[in-house]
Amino acid sequence: MSSINVFTNVASTGKWISIDMMLRSFISSVIIMMIPMTIGAQGIRGHVYGEEANGNRIPLPGAAIFWEGTRSGTLSDDQGQYSIGHPPGATRLIAQFIGYGSDTVDFSGQTEIDFFLVVKSTLQTVQVTESVNSATMTMLNPQNFQILNEKELCKAACCNLNESFETNASIDATYADAITGTRQIRMLGLEGRYTQMMFDNVPAVRGLASTYGLTYVPGPWIKNIYISKGAGSVIAGFESISGQINVAMKSPADAEQFHLNAYAGSSGRLELNLVFNPKHRDTSDHFHRISLHPVFLTHGALSQFRSDMNQDGFLDNPLFSNLLLRNEWHLNSSRGLSGQYVLSMSHLQHQSGQLNFDPLDEVRSLLWGAEMNTKRYEFTGKTGYVFNQKPWKSFGSQVSFSWHDQFGRFGYRNYYGQQLSGRVNLLFATRIHSDAHKITSGISANYDDYSEGVVFREFPPIPLSSLQLNRTEQVAGVFSEYTFSHQENMTLVLGMRGDYHNNYGLFFTPRLHFRYSINPRSTIKLLLGKGYRTANILMDNVGVLAGNRNIVIEENDSTGFMGLNLEEAWNGGVVWGQKFKMNHRDASLTIDAYHTKFENQVVLDLETPTVARFYNLTGKSFSTSVQAEFQWTPIKRLDLRLAYRWLDAKTNYDSTLLERPLLNKHRAFVNVAYATREKLNGAHWRFDLTAQWISRKRIPFTLSEHDMHDLHNQQQESTYSQDYFLLNAQVSYAFMKDVELYVGGENLTNFMIHDAIVSSDNPSSANFDGSLVWGPVFGRMGYIGFRWMIR
Repeated sequence: MSSINVFTNVASTGKWISIDMMLRSFISSVIIMMIPMTIGAQGIRGHVYGEEANGNRIPLPGAAIFWEGTRSGTLSDDQGQYSIGHPPGATRLIAQFIGYGSDTVDFSGQTEIDFFLVVKSTLQTVQVTESVNSATMTMLNPQNFQILNEKELCKAACCNLNESFETNASIDATYADAITGTRQIRMLGLEGRYTQMMFDNVPAVRGLASTYGLTYVPGPWIKNIYISKGAGSVIAGFESISGQINVAMKSPADAEQFHLNAYAGSSGRLELNLVFNPKHRDTSDHFHRISLHPVFLTHGALSQFRSDMNQDGFLDNPLFSNLLLRNEWHLNSSRGLSGQYVLSMSHLQHQSGQLNFDPLDEVRSLLWGAEMNTKRYEFTGKTGYVFNQKPWKSFGSQVSFSWHDQFGRFGYRNYYGQQLSGRVNLLFATRIHSDAHKITSGISANYDDYSEGVVFREFPPIPLSSLQLNRTEQVAGVFSEYTFSHQENMTLVLGMRGDYHNNYGLFFTPRLHFRYSINPRSTIKLLLGKGYRTANILMDNVGVLAGNRNIVIEENDSTGFMGLNLEEAWNGGVVWGQKFKMNHRDASLTIDAYHTKFENQVVLDLETPTVARFYNLTGKSFSTSVQAEFQWTPIKRLDLRLAYRWLDAKTNYDSTLLERPLLNKHRAFVNVAYATREKLNGAHWRFDLTAQWISRKRIPFTLSEHDMHDLHNQQQESTYSQDYFLLNAQVSYAFMKDVELYVGGENLTNFMIHDAIVSSDNPSSANFDGSLVWGPVFGRMGYIGFRWMIR
């Protein structure tokens, strides 16, 4: 973990392997057994691909990669990936696979080398299947990583990142309120703002984008998602409390040459995604070679269909019009220099509220409605340099700049928000004496300038407060992370960073990750760390704007912004993972337990009707999560995943310790995936089913319109929702290898809340509130989609 991991790419997909390829892999293994294997090397990594006679490119598992004139070599894994160290003096790296011509690359400091072997002969043979789980738990990484690949993401519609966790047991995907259609995630019983989001290992989805930011990444743009529970690496910053989610976007190195994904839903939602990966361009002279690789990603989405299935007079789903663009360039130099540079743009328009609300109509604009218009522009640059003849020593930089502008209305309030952000992270990685001892150190600087607030519209029917939340945050930090590895059975990672915040002063972030493998199939992990974050009270809790609650910030003598403290929490966890055989088929069981304890927290208190109170924690706030997940392949091409999670999350609201509202204590999860045998042209069927049981949730005290006049004499007691089941399913048919049609349904049990909005019949009332949503507000929905890829 101490190496500069700014270019991560791990894929895990099911595939066909012919018997002759297995034979070739075996012969390659015999060859490479004559060469001592390079274990745990981190110097050079890449892929070995085979160019078939028909032009298809496939990964080659079991290919031999070795240094010319040495006894140092390795084999590619089942995805054609390899990693190898660089012995002193070696200058030529060779890849071989039986039936293909070999390939040789001159080494001059590169960290990534891909081989493309051309087929020499073709054998017509019987095909057999090797199936790899689409959701993989890592056994060797000391962090508790789960990897979701493209195969997993294709199990559901996965229109954007928010909807990419429908088939995952570790992440809860819920709605922030019953009006705006804003989705949010939870991990370990905590809201998504306590999970650090990263795109290609660069922190993202923060500040004003903390809630809506997950809609900025369409599902077809995603290569892999890495979910890490518990405190993450200090290299990424101090904001990880409940975990980290790193989204690996499709890049020039792994994106299809062309990818089209079209989607249409019964709710009127239409989407189109395009990925274009042109051939790269090489420039060279007598001294060195430079290659440039671009990829272009486009997303458009539209929904203008008005529906009200639960008959509360409000739209079930928002109307929207979105346009997202992303352009990424990879630069590679034979002198050890490499880089990734990304430009992205997001334009989003969302509208929700009463069924007939129309902001452009003089009369219908007076109805209760919500609008949000967002424009975001972002640049990210990552540059790395590997020292010549020293692949274990490297320097890296991460630079990002963004401008975020959003404005709109929530009923009788107008909202505006602008954020200008910049971030610089400089890293240096090396080893101490040997690869067993590695260290990464660096410095960082963050700058965020916010202009944000809400003001009431003309002549509101109820008294509402205005808020001005302008502030500037500047943070400078220094960090170091040490990794000790003992053979392959133990890894210890110790990290520490110190940061100085212009509003909160100096604070320190310690992190510890430990892994011990009892044997190659059984692993224990221990994790402990601290995390901090500054609260963005409006966008962190956008649901409170979906109604007429008066927002009150109760300031104290804190030197922080608006009298609110820096949020601070400890997180500790233990993980046990076991792989085994059941009925001669692969199976695994993972059990983890985490406890998060807040020392400081900005509490949102909804326990008093008509008011949303924000104040510093006085007392306790904690979350304890225990989860067991079982994976098994009982027969060929059938994957079964079962999970159960238990939560105990409580917070002191004033002086009373209560369960955190709208959070289920129990969740049971089942995912079943089956694929038929592929024909020679790649045609096959896939069937995916996901079922969940959600236990009851605590609902804060509410009053009916009739009782509003006697508020002070009411006994304030919470109520509880009912438990419910959710069922999603999808059927996909591939006409050939890369042309696919899929049809699916969500919420097939047709469960919905009919009274999700308090006082929905009187939106001008102070009691009107859409923030207490605990389940779906729409009924059964269907969709159809089409995927076409040219690889």
